[in-house]
Amino acid sequence: MPDRNETVTTSDGTMEVFITRPDGAGPFPVVVQLMDGLGMRDELHGHARRVASWGYCVVSPDLFYRQGLKGPLDFAKEGEKIMAAIGGLNAQMAKSDVEAALSLVEGDQEVQRGGRIGLHGYCMGGKLTLELAQAMGARVACGASIHPGGLATDAPTSPHRHLDQVKAELYFGIADNDAMATPEQMAILERALGDAGIAYRLEWHPGALHGFMMPSRAELYHEQAAETVWQRMEDLFARCLK
Repeated sequence: MPDRNETVTTSDGTMEVFITRPDGAGPFPVVVQLMDGLGMRDELHGHARRVASWGYCVVSPDLFYRQGLKGPLDFAKEGEKIMAAIGGLNAQMAKSDVEAALSLVEGDQEVQRGGRIGLHGYCMGGKLTLELAQAMGARVACGASIHPGGLATDAPTSPHRHLDQVKAELYFGIADNDAMATPEQMAILERALGDAGIAYRLEWHPGALHGFMMPSRAELYHEQAAETVWQRMEDLFARCLK
């Protein structure tokens, strides 16, 4: 599977981007992977390769370049820096970063040009999935938001309050023991999604904790929930992008 690491210059610095796609002839639809708060690392490269194996070019930007943080990060040791980096990244910054990352594959003959894209993200990337579905509007065909946080809060900027431009079909994979995605918050989100007429599936994963998609975190990883989410994502992308 052809992998490459590239850099792209943005108005805020130089961003590294991991890109992978299948062997053989395309053109392959594009899926953007949005990282969690532990930063870009080999584990997320492996996640990107798994999605690419389904027949996609996966573009995964390192979104912490503004703060100079490099994954893998240790929350126990660097929690304050990580939370500051997450708090300093808004939807418009992420949109600009994703557009810059996408520019790296625009000239690739094996990559689909001008087509709608898919998104998937974990933790903070799950929140960004919903925010970018709004910010990028009709360009986003589908998105998978996995063990996200902050989707329905009291803040005026809460993603659930801003869904009028979302044209994507969405999937939400929610741990049933996650303080960042409580039943009350998810009920608010579902009401907002329904009011906006958005096609979505919100699925609770019994016994799962926040971070359940990451095998490197043995205390959080939940194989059954993770494999269910992988299948949901594969089905979603096939339905919307192929």
